[in-house]
Amino acid sequence: MGEQKRVVKTISPLQLTSLTPASVTQGRATNSWGVITIGSYKGAAAFFDLDKLANQPLVNAELQYILGILDAREEAYDLRTLTIPIASPAGFAMTGALTVPAGVVWYINAVRMFVPFDATAGVTVNWHCSLWTDRAAVPSTAGQPFRSAAEALAVTNCPPGGPNLVQLDEFGPIATAWLITNKVPLLRLPAGIIITFTVLVDTAPATAAIACTLGLYGAIGKTLVA
Repeated sequence: MGEQKRVVKTISPLQLTSLTPASVTQGRATNSWGVITIGSYKGAAAFFDLDKLANQPLVNAELQYILGILDAREEAYDLRTLTIPIASPAGFAMTGALTVPAGVVWYINAVRMFVPFDATAGVTVNWHCSLWTDRAAVPSTAGQPFRSAAEALAVTNCPPGGPNLVQLDEFGPIATAWLITNKVPLLRLPAGIIITFTVLVDTAPATAAIACTLGLYGAIGKTLVA
């Protein structure tokens, strides 16, 4: 018998780069539109948005793949320490950043800030997320801060003489039950997003070095949506 000819039956998607619903359907009867997946939207032919239909819902599945945990155990990864030097005067400021690594997505359920008290220096802390657009008159290049300057002075300030400041900014379905400034969705941070920690001495010079920390708590998910 002769050699059989193999037929490749691999199914692959059709790549459309320059077509629009109007160019495909203009002047043609409905039954001649062929097999291009389109529908009627507000009385006009429209392509299905496969990103919204199939891709974006995968965000709900990303967290089911827990590839690791975030618990503020590793400096420069999920923990950032800024140490205010001794004798730093009022107005002295420091910043430090944590960046989500390539190839992963982080889901944050809490951002924890800690400041040990100093005898004379008050310290105000805050944090920024590069994912958020800062709508201030003079926007921060680090992204919108979680608190305004005035709110941070009132809420995340460690006063001279104590007590220590321990602040949890939480995210999740029941997070607002603990604090109104918490947020209901988990904070999803794609690769490359930067969390910036800021500290400010706001009273007298520090009598000792003050080690302030920001820690991220949550899980590392599997990136399914770019």
